[in-house]
Amino acid sequence: MLKESLFNAGTTEINFAEGPDSGPPLILLHGLPGRWQEFLPILPILSLLWHPYALDLRGHGKSGRVPGGYQLKNYADDVEQFLQQRLDEPAILFGLSAGGAVALDVAAKCPALTRAVIVGDSPLDLDMVLPWMTSEGFKNWFSAERELAGSNLSIAELSRRIANIPVQIPGQDAPVRYGDLPDVNAVQIQERAIMLSYLDPGVLEYHAAGRAIEFLERFDLDRILERIKCPVLLLQGDPAQGGMMTDRVVKHIQTILPDAVHVLIEKDHGLGMDTWEVAPLIRAVTSFLESV
Repeated sequence: MLKESLFNAGTTEINFAEGPDSGPPLILLHGLPGRWQEFLPILPILSLLWHPYALDLRGHGKSGRVPGGYQLKNYADDVEQFLQQRLDEPAILFGLSAGGAVALDVAAKCPALTRAVIVGDSPLDLDMVLPWMTSEGFKNWFSAERELAGSNLSIAELSRRIANIPVQIPGQDAPVRYGDLPDVNAVQIQERAIMLSYLDPGVLEYHAAGRAIEFLERFDLDRILERIKCPVLLLQGDPAQGGMMTDRVVKHIQTILPDAVHVLIEKDHGLGMDTWEVAPLIRAVTSFLESV
């Protein structure tokens, strides 16, 4: 059974869902934008052997708002405070997408508080990330979402507007409605609408303006990796299905962390959680966690 609570991180309050105390603490960090419910497909299994804490990062879900405080480093600072003040033993950090970058940053800063790190298809290859985050398609998508975030529209109306957001497909002249994409269904659109209804529009300022360098301020992947002392699991989504952890960055990480375990999950960027097809993910995570 999950229970939601608030934690005072100093700058703001962080909402989190806590599961039963069945073992070592396991911190779950969603992508950006997102909310802790992204992990619902795997929380029942994780709750059998670990003590899960699924956080809403600042500005997301039921956590507090911090105008102007939505750089990657700000999210990491909140998680660091959670480890220092809320827990009494080292924790496992499992971050999905940008949450994986947050987890790595925290592990580098707090080695004594980190037992292991799981990086879930995080876009860490800056040669890919920076052009992507400054592209017109990226900025247009997040500008459209920023206009909808935190609104008082009904979930049905939010879903309709999300479905109508135009998406530019490489190789096609005319944009396509988001809702018409072959890998998007009504349930996914509705879940995104619920997520946006809880989101502070300010979270998307950097994304909508293409201010990738500012958003990633202080994030130096090599320096972070050189400071990590705990076991690391790299979960890579299938690039052919939209996975964003490149082969190049996996190889680079393993040159610095030769003991890092790499597993290819033949699912999309959500590693199967968005479609609840999580058997490969659960197998990889539980096998790794039982070894640390």
